[in-house]
Amino acid sequence: MPKQFRLKGSSLEAIRDKAVAQYGAGARIVAAEKVTNPGFGGLFAKDRFEATVEVPDGAASAGVGASVQAPLATATPAPGTAANAHAGLRRPAIAALLEQADQSELRLHGRGGGLGAASGSPHVPSAAAQAVEPVEPVEPVPVSTARADFAGLLAQLGADYGKPLAAVEPSLALPAGAPGEAVGQAKTRPKAPAPLTGAGDLVLLLGLGDDALGPALEMSLAAGGCDVRTSGKLTAFGHLHVADRQGATAARASAVATGQAVLLAFGLGSPRDVAGHAAVIASLGADQAWVVADARRKTDDTAAWLTALRNLTAVDALAVVGSQDTLTPGTVHGLGLPVGWLDGRKVD
Repeated sequence: MPKQFRLKGSSLEAIRDKAVAQYGAGARIVAAEKVTNPGFGGLFAKDRFEATVEVPDGAASAGVGASVQAPLATATPAPGTAANAHAGLRRPAIAALLEQADQSELRLHGRGGGLGAASGSPHVPSAAAQAVEPVEPVEPVPVSTARADFAGLLAQLGADYGKPLAAVEPSLALPAGAPGEAVGQAKTRPKAPAPLTGAGDLVLLLGLGDDALGPALEMSLAAGGCDVRTSGKLTAFGHLHVADRQGATAARASAVATGQAVLLAFGLGSPRDVAGHAAVIASLGADQAWVVADARRKTDDTAAWLTALRNLTAVDALAVVGSQDTLTPGTVHGLGLPVGWLDGRKVD
């Protein structure tokens, strides 16, 4: 009876060469998948391949290194000679297996019918894919934030790097004449709520461009690990995209199962695009909404699109970025919302 073995490599070509070297010319690839490691926030990401190799009975013992490989399972003998079996390792089959691996990667990132992806027509395998033997569907690998050990990783990173020293933290004191507030009123500012961290809570962070992603990752780190996803005009490698209420509901359900909150980084695009997101923002049904404001931008410009946004949805607090790169960081208090997050840390 044929035996099956599991091999890993940087490409299917490398796996093919390894299979021939270890099990002889009769070995052939019968299944393959591309495994994507998204790294941390898109850094250090890389792909590798894992393939199931079938070896005719009697051929495995003759191959180099066969004694250290454990067979996965027995299968029905494949028809044809050893030369025909070796042809299964050649270009047409490899192309088909690569196509199937790419489809699995698309499902991983929500573009091939996976969680949060828009519905569409089913995938039809190419002629090359139909020419090889059927391969079992490959389940998409969970993104990094959905893994059970992610919270432990974030906790370790927090322990290694710690918080910024108090001596370098920016001052939030308002200069004289700051819009909407005098210096003496600083002590009476309303206190911002803390970011929600309950299992299944949906926290929405709204910002221009990609401003919302940084604070979302920082809040996740501070909470010991949350499911960080994107929405609106913002996408990021390694993070699933939520397009509508159905995607938000699926994200909540997944977060309940993992005991995490969902941090949804929503890209508004440019200030003139804000009003066009009204229907999507309302459909998400967030439990808490934060606006990400860049302290380096002109206060009047920020106030204009922020006012338009607050006419669409309730906003709980501001998450401020760039305060260390401006001489007037306190002007963000003139926007009429409490500052609850400032350049990587919660404001007490």
